[in-house]
Amino acid sequence: MKNSKKIVFAVLGILAAAAVILVAVKGRQYYADRYVSSDYYAMVPLDYDMTPVMHLTDDDDQEMGLGMDYKLTAYNGQGEAKEIEFTIMDKDTGWATAGEYVPPGTYLLVKSSKLLVNGWGIIEPSEIPAAALAKIEGTAP
Repeated sequence: MKNSKKIVFAVLGILAAAAVILVAVKGRQYYADRYVSSDYYAMVPLDYDMTPVMHLTDDDDQEMGLGMDYKLTAYNGQGEAKEIEFTIMDKDTGWATAGEYVPPGTYLLVKSSKLLVNGWGIIEPSEIPAAALAKIEGTAP
């Protein structure tokens, strides 16, 4: 009887350890997919539609304000493309992410994880790696 209790406890211990390892691995992957960012570079196209849209709703399906959706092709330092999306809310909505819309022709540095845009900023073309700039400007081979 004592041996069978030891076996049961050993099996339960192994299962508990396996569960902890699984949760740790999945948690690490979740974190990496959402928050570990890489640099991407983009330019808002000169013909980009700058019409703000009323599209965001709260839990009661009430409109929350105007915002500008940006859907751009961005490139990493090696010139590899990635589709990115982010929204800037109108400065009058009171959102923490509210501000001025980024006008066409503006170059951007975008911090993007596998799943999210974690930040962005306006930069000069001279700050963009050559491979990415060539793709943005359409001069890449």
